[in-house]
Amino acid sequence: MSLADDDHREQFLRAYLRHRVAERLAGFEQAQARYGAAGRWATTAAVLLFTAAAALGAVAVADDGRRALWAFLATAAAALATAVTVYEATFSFRARSQRSADGVALLHLLQAHGAPEGEDGVNAFRTEVESVLRHGDR
Repeated sequence: MSLADDDHREQFLRAYLRHRVAERLAGFEQAQARYGAAGRWATTAAVLLFTAAAALGAVAVADDGRRALWAFLATAAAALATAVTVYEATFSFRARSQRSADGVALLHLLQAHGAPEGEDGVNAFRTEVESVLRHGDR
């Protein structure tokens, strides 16, 4: 391999890592943070609403005069908690956050190892990176 070929290979890898990989890496990191926060919010909201439903049910048992009101509120809180749980399950925040975290880890690993020598090494490196990027987009 000539000096010009080595220089071209290095320029390509630097540009590829800077523009394609670094940009997508930042996107994966943002997605991981966003989905992680959404998952924590959904879990916290569901736990608080289920706890409120249980507390309101206990109050309903204790207060004969307004039992129907407390029971209705307990049922409403449980329904809201179920809705939040279904929302979290539908959008699978935890799985999306994990997929983004996997993408971040794989891209860091690929960057650390770099491309093997030669034109075939660059092509193999680019194929691996693009595979990680496609997996992270799902």
